[in-house]
Amino acid sequence: MKLFRKVTLLAFVLVGLFGFTNNATAQCKKYTKKHCLPSLSPYMHNGQLTSAVLNPGDNADIDLTFNGGKEYRILVCNQEQIGNVQFKILDQTRKVLYESDPKETNPSWDFKVENTQQLIVQLKVPKMEKSNQRTNLVPNGCVALLVGFKQ
Repeated sequence: MKLFRKVTLLAFVLVGLFGFTNNATAQCKKYTKKHCLPSLSPYMHNGQLTSAVLNPGDNADIDLTFNGGKEYRILVCNQEQIGNVQFKILDQTRKVLYESDPKETNPSWDFKVENTQQLIVQLKVPKMEKSNQRTNLVPNGCVALLVGFKQ
């Protein structure tokens, strides 16, 4: 009987965690569409929605392909509870082409690509200082990487 209770409890916990993860992802996509997509204007969104729920101190590398002869805007948009997310653009040799200002909220970079190339976008969520934390809970928030282009 005790084993049955433990298995049942474990099953409910796993289902609850799975449901919470899906709910957080859905809320992140909704946030991105409502609060971030309008900031791409006058650029047209490329149709790829790259967003995730991240914690302070998290980093992410995303490889993107840019077609030659086009003008692009890269925009990083995030919920304010995790601070100002920075981004760097690197080429395939890891040479830094652009680095956003850490003080800037929802930074973006407009550029033109001469030849088709693959670039790396590095996202960095700032670490949270203990003095800024009100509780022992670490906040997380939605971070979206959007790419727009001019026709």
